[in-house]
Amino acid sequence: MGTNILETILIWVLGAFLAGHICKFFSVPVIIGFIVSGYLFKSFGLGDQQNFLSLPAELGVELLLFSIGLKIKPSSLLNRSLFIVFLIHTSTVLLIFFFLLILNLPLQSKILICLALTFSSTIIASKALEGRKEATTFHGRLALVVLVFQDILALALLIYTSDNNWNASALYLLFLPIAVPLIKLSFEIMETSDELELLATILIALLLGATLFKSVGLTGEIGALTVGMLLANYKIADRLSSQIWSVRELLLLAFFIALGMSLEINFDIILYSLFVVSFLFIKTLILFALLLAFKLRAYTSFLIVISLATYSEFSIILISDFLKSGMLSQREYSILIFSVCLSFIIGSILNKNVHRIYEFLEPWLVNFERSKRHPDEQPHTCGGADVMILGMGRVGQPIFENLAQNDIKVVGFDADTNRVKKHLEEGRRVTYADAEDPGFWSAFRFGNLNAIVLALPEYNAQKWSAQQARKFGFNGKIIVPTRSQGDPDILRTSGADEIYDAYQAAGIGVTKIYMKD
Repeated sequence: MGTNILETILIWVLGAFLAGHICKFFSVPVIIGFIVSGYLFKSFGLGDQQNFLSLPAELGVELLLFSIGLKIKPSSLLNRSLFIVFLIHTSTVLLIFFFLLILNLPLQSKILICLALTFSSTIIASKALEGRKEATTFHGRLALVVLVFQDILALALLIYTSDNNWNASALYLLFLPIAVPLIKLSFEIMETSDELELLATILIALLLGATLFKSVGLTGEIGALTVGMLLANYKIADRLSSQIWSVRELLLLAFFIALGMSLEINFDIILYSLFVVSFLFIKTLILFALLLAFKLRAYTSFLIVISLATYSEFSIILISDFLKSGMLSQREYSILIFSVCLSFIIGSILNKNVHRIYEFLEPWLVNFERSKRHPDEQPHTCGGADVMILGMGRVGQPIFENLAQNDIKVVGFDADTNRVKKHLEEGRRVTYADAEDPGFWSAFRFGNLNAIVLALPEYNAQKWSAQQARKFGFNGKIIVPTRSQGDPDILRTSGADEIYDAYQAAGIGVTKIYMKD
């Protein structure tokens, strides 16, 4: 019996592995492969008849919500304008979805489902932004703030729909914030290994969070998310999140396989799912209009709405709860889950090509911009500088310092707001700007600028920036410190005058020192 169980589990893992790799090859989220593999297993008689996946799936969801909670910092909720945008967008989309969703459901159930469909995927958005190195950019930060508001609303909805049986002992949870500083202190003073720290993090999420809340009549999901939020303001939050990442992803594999096994797919379900997915266009269009109304540029607004052009993994959790509570039939459940999965595919494709899509649509989209811009989106100038450095990382910073030491007027730009803040604190003249933003170049004032140094980490970004600088009238010298990533001749054709290979220069420098000695 045990051997058969082990063999079945290994088949599930192998199938999910192969399906995930196929999805990765086609630039589709691997979780879609996991869901598809689960559906295929059930179709071929390898379903989870004895619910072996239920426990790891439950633990995976709890760890997911714990890690999401670690990213929800109270300070991020102080953006009044975005909060208003979020409220208007949610209420408008909810109203439209309600009249469009063709499901014969009770009023309460239909409202809750429409509300769940207003959420966007935190996982898809954050991974896309991190993959493009845009998580700390202006549009990246704004997109994540909107996601935070959505996650809080999802938490409230989860509390409302969960089968909670509160008891008097739930009042003891009010003392939970007292334990949080003690956790922080223990991590600071405790000299431990990565393995022990991983175990400690899992215990915090599942014991102090999920299990404690279950013991007083609440759900484990709510507990895990709450404890994560209580720890979010501390520096250890990033460490805790990174520690449980691999375990969380492994356990979530069970959740997505089980999700696929629960699906029923036929022509009718596919047809209705395509109809529900079409709602994404409405959701995206409304948010884009609202962001423009709050004086953001078309470029920023477009990148934000594409980041949010999905349904949410929270929707999957909520819809699964609706099925368990009898609020949904199996058919309705399958329609909604299939719709969420399709939105993941669409969202990942859009995010991968977002800059090329915007470049194509830019002549049309800019017509909808407000005449007055948000303070953070005003045109940039060099303020009398002789040299401009784009990219103030490990390559750009030493170049900046050497130029400044030789009394050359230099200004730096970087798309990482945290890095900009650090440079300003250390006395360097550095401003936030995204070199891959077409609006940056079209509105830029070159002034007396003699040279541009493209110290950007990505070869394609260097090539594109050189082209844009020449396109908008810069006649000075363009210098590109490269990292042997691409063809230097293409960079020269794009407008670069000097190509400086950083790795080759390091080799020459070391050789000179050796020969001198």
